[in-house]
Amino acid sequence: MPAEGSIAAPIRVLIADDSRVVRRVLTALVRTILPDAGIEEAADGPAAYLALGRGPDIAFVDTHMPGLSGPEAVARHRDEGGRSLVVLMADELADGWDELGRAVDAYDYIKKPIEEGEMRAILANLQRMRRPTRVLVVDDSRGFLKLAPRVLAQSRFALDVEVADSGGFAIAMQRREPREVIFLDYAMPGIDGLEVACVMMEQAPGTRIVMISASGNPAVARAARYFGAACFLKKPFQPNDVDRALHLAHKLPLTSLMNGPDPAFGVPMSL
Repeated sequence: MPAEGSIAAPIRVLIADDSRVVRRVLTALVRTILPDAGIEEAADGPAAYLALGRGPDIAFVDTHMPGLSGPEAVARHRDEGGRSLVVLMADELADGWDELGRAVDAYDYIKKPIEEGEMRAILANLQRMRRPTRVLVVDDSRGFLKLAPRVLAQSRFALDVEVADSGGFAIAMQRREPREVIFLDYAMPGIDGLEVACVMMEQAPGTRIVMISASGNPAVARAARYFGAACFLKKPFQPNDVDRALHLAHKLPLTSLMNGPDPAFGVPMSL
């Protein structure tokens, strides 16, 4: 994570496709949007796998390449601990494309050709994910407060995580030094989550609340949204759930692999 006030390193991009034309077009598109980006190209699956090992910030990987398919190259990268943001590409999205994308922890799975607007949205999301976000987790459970930072550390976002074990303590912390995003337990003794959310948003209107609860009751999620929460997460949650919540909190477009039913309303939570 870059230090506050420092200049982030240029974004490193991998473009893996067996079509030279596609590689040239995508390279030109990235250069138009990010002139300083470092771009590497790969023309087949084995070359894509080796390039992924060099840790690009983002990789656009075609699903069908000679020697090794795109998903196979990405799966090997993941098995070795690689965390590059991966966008899978295909001429046509076959049945089960979403399960395949999630199986290799892809960020998105899109149909070629990639339009400029799509590329701009993806790269803008990446830039926001690289920028540090101060997060406060508020919960009266000590066990959860130990676990939550570990889960958030696996997010694609660069997070600076602090914790508070009560609503009153959280309000005091936020008054002294506002955090951008608050993961806030709905049911706490004393001041409950809804009241804490109201106070925090009065203190710092830019604060984004992610309401969390062990309850799957849709009424809880509706109440959270009514009181201004960006979204609702049911405990326990996973790193991908955190990423989706942070996209909503930062008002970033959701990717095709994030779109799905909102547990509160039963409809897609897209922006």
